[in-house]
Amino acid sequence: MHPIIEASKLLSNGHILRKAAVHAKDTTIFLWELSSGGTIEVVRIKSGFQSTDLRQQPLDERLDFYRRTREASITGDVARPA
Repeated sequence: MHPIIEASKLLSNGHILRKAAVHAKDTTIFLWELSSGGTIEVVRIKSGFQSTDLRQQPLDERLDFYRRTREASITGDVARPA
């Protein structure tokens, strides 16, 4: 199944609050923070999309994880909402 279709099924009745992308070497990880508090994570490697997962962690925790574990640049809505 295409990862965007998978992500839309994981979204269920919620909506996306913030989006970010983590860029590390040949990998891009797209992160979408959901109104439910979880984060959809779509991993794209050089050859194409690899996985789509629903993480039961807020976006900020996922971004902190990638900041600690990879030499990565992060783009998107990374400021915490007021």
